[in-house]
Amino acid sequence: MRELTIGYRIPAPLMELAAKVLSEAAPELKPPTSVRSDGEAPIFIEVDDSFAPLSGVITEELKKTDSGNLAVVAANSQVEEIEELLNRAEIVFGRPNRRGLDEQVAVVPVGLVKGLEVDVVIVVEPKRIIEEQIQGMRALYVALTRATKRVIVIHSEELPENMET
Repeated sequence: MRELTIGYRIPAPLMELAAKVLSEAAPELKPPTSVRSDGEAPIFIEVDDSFAPLSGVITEELKKTDSGNLAVVAANSQVEEIEELLNRAEIVFGRPNRRGLDEQVAVVPVGLVKGLEVDVVIVVEPKRIIEEQIQGMRALYVALTRATKRVIVIHSEELPENMET
């Protein structure tokens, strides 16, 4: 297996955050260097114990002309709750399939996110992802490296130390 040393699609500010997670997930690996120095810094939104603000964040992202496709990535235990929230907000969403995503907005369990490429990733509750996945920190790293434009992290639980800004 060859180590990936250059990132072509992920902007540098997003790769910097992912590199912090990778340093704990796989300390023996050197994080890729992004060739894209442009890009927005990751956005962190702390919420109370409800994810009601998620629908507003998605709506705002969809208003941006450059939003393209958007994946809401969460731990398996949260997918149903997120889907119910989006249904109540009347946000049309799909799920990942063999060819990619079937709607502009998709709800993706973190275990299925590998291989996807989207414009915007909203990572819900990183701590829960780490706790529920067998390779939790690696799963979080994969989730953080799916976006080509923006990463938004929504959390009520404390962020992992390597994600604190």
